[in-house]
Amino acid sequence: MSRPPRLTYPGAVHHVTLRCNNREFLFEPSSLQLFEGLLRGAREKLPLLLYNYCLMTNHVHLLFEVGRDDTLSMAMHWLSTSFTRRFNRLAGRNGHVWEGRFRSTIIEASSYFLRCMAYVDLNPVRAGLAAAPVDYGWNGHAALQAQDASVLDFHPLYLECGGDPASRYGSYAEILAQESARPPFTLATEYFVGSMRFVRRMERRFGFASARKPLEHREFGSGIVSAGRRRGRPVYRP
Repeated sequence: MSRPPRLTYPGAVHHVTLRCNNREFLFEPSSLQLFEGLLRGAREKLPLLLYNYCLMTNHVHLLFEVGRDDTLSMAMHWLSTSFTRRFNRLAGRNGHVWEGRFRSTIIEASSYFLRCMAYVDLNPVRAGLAAAPVDYGWNGHAALQAQDASVLDFHPLYLECGGDPASRYGSYAEILAQESARPPFTLATEYFVGSMRFVRRMERRFGFASARKPLEHREFGSGIVSAGRRRGRPVYRP
């Protein structure tokens, strides 16, 4: 059976999760540096804008915008295969590094982009690996704080947070604090996140609105909902 097509389109903003095989804790400083180097290479090779990332010990979170309808698959294939080849050679191992296919969620930028940046930054904090995002060395947070364009691209919504890098980061820090006060959750099981109007539009665009089994909705607060398939979770029905 062929794999279903990826849900994407030119200009889509994606949150992507890629997990190690069997949830093994494969990452350590040298392999984390390797993956960060590959992220720099992806920005140079492919039409994508990298807005944030977080490399955990057994999975990665990426937030980026795609330039074409094939960018998502091309970027993740290049990242995953390049890392596997180099990691296995350096570690003297064989076999799979990644657990199946990556998972991606389309984010509505106008309603959820800054919260999604915060979601990515808060992963090591919620996992008990750091007291604050700035204390974790394997994410894009320091580049956000310094507005370092050699590491990250900067979405217009982030640039509108202030007139200079310090004021932008200060405004973002308030969003980060607000997001940290919300209950933890995962985006890995969601297809779309944003306003209900956006989610409904995505469901129609990709054929879920007419499907026999519609997607379940979950409320994230402040008028934000998600659509995905996950059994046994609270369902939001507007």
